[in-house]
Amino acid sequence: MTKASALRTRHILILVAIAAVLLLVLQRLQLGGEFDRCVAFFRAAGPAPFFIAMALLPIFGFPIVAFTVVAGPVFGPVIGVGNVISCAIAAEVVNMTICYWLGAGPLHPWAERVAAWLGYKLPELPEGSAWEITLLVRIIPGPPFFLQNYLLGFARVPFGIYLLVSTLVHALFVVGAILAGDAFTRRDPRALAVGVLLVVAGGIAIYRIRRRWMKPPGDKRRKPTA
Repeated sequence: MTKASALRTRHILILVAIAAVLLLVLQRLQLGGEFDRCVAFFRAAGPAPFFIAMALLPIFGFPIVAFTVVAGPVFGPVIGVGNVISCAIAAEVVNMTICYWLGAGPLHPWAERVAAWLGYKLPELPEGSAWEITLLVRIIPGPPFFLQNYLLGFARVPFGIYLLVSTLVHALFVVGAILAGDAFTRRDPRALAVGVLLVVAGGIAIYRIRRRWMKPPGDKRRKPTA
């Protein structure tokens, strides 16, 4: 086993161990009353308002991860985990579509004026680079989800590429987070491990892609001859 493989395996085992400890703590505490009340509140409101809010509120900067983490424990036992995952991904697709439409359309002239006032100009997309640019924006840490959407809209990345790459990058995290949240509530260690491993797998995949693209070019200088 290489050093990199050993390091990845160690990270996975650590995360699984953390998940197992959290599960044991949860079993001991039997869920706090405040958490139970929050779950009951969202369940009483129903899945439709929840997922509509998940699609719309992040347009204004509300963190979408808050919905993703809550969705599994709240609605998994009610409508099924598969339906929760489908609704969450659909909500993200709607959110990304609206943000793209705003960035590429109504907000684009405003963004151009702000950039010009600051002495910059909106980036022009090099021909044939849409796939790489979209993937880079999605995997580079820093900009929050809603800002990534607007940036890609301002750049007017082709919509099909934008939506496909964005959905694929986020789907693994959505599935993992919902499975883990639902399993955490049901105290199911196997399902919790699967959810955690999916999130870890997504993180490792993104790390490998980012490392490969940002790796400095090798030294191509010709070695001196004897």
